[in-house]
Amino acid sequence: MTRTLLDITRDMEALDALLAEVEGDVTDPKVLEAVSAWFDELDADLKGKVDNYAALITTLDARAEVRAKEAERLARRARIDAASAQFLKDRLRTELEARGMQKVETDRYRVSVVANGGKLPLVLGDEREIPEAFWREVPARKEIDRDAIRQALDAGQTVAGAHYGDRGRRLSIR
Repeated sequence: MTRTLLDITRDMEALDALLAEVEGDVTDPKVLEAVSAWFDELDADLKGKVDNYAALITTLDARAEVRAKEAERLARRARIDAASAQFLKDRLRTELEARGMQKVETDRYRVSVVANGGKLPLVLGDEREIPEAFWREVPARKEIDRDAIRQALDAGQTVAGAHYGDRGRRLSIR
C-alpha cells in the first residue's frame, strides 16, 4: 500500500507529539513501539519515509538549537536582573543606614537593615605573621595528561592502562 505524503506527515507529527509527551525519553515502550512499527512499513516507500524521518530529525535539532539559544538569552537576562536587584538592595541599605533607619514599613513590604548570620568573617593580614600551628599541608593534585598519552601512542609507544578506542558512528543529515 502506498501512503500519501499527508499520511507520512501525520506519522511524523504523531511521533513528534509522542516524543514530547514522554519528554524525550526514547526508552519509553510507547516510543520504541511506534518507531518499530514505522520501520516495519519502510519497505513500501523507503526513500520517502527516510526523507521525512530525516526532516523530523533536522526540525528537532533546529528546535533544540533555538531553545538552547533562548535559554542562554534568558540566563543572561536573569544574571542582569540579579545584579540589578543586588545593586538596588545595596543602594537602599546604604540610604537607610545614612538616615539611621533600621526598618521601614510600606503597604506591601517591611524593609529592615539586619546583621548577617553565620560565622563571622575571618580577615587575614600578612600571611607571614600567621603561626605555623595554623597551617596545613595540602597535597598536590595529580591528573592524567591526556595530550602526553596521545603523543606517546601516536609515536608507537605502549602506555599501560591506555589505548585508542574505536571511533563511534553517527547519522549525518545535510
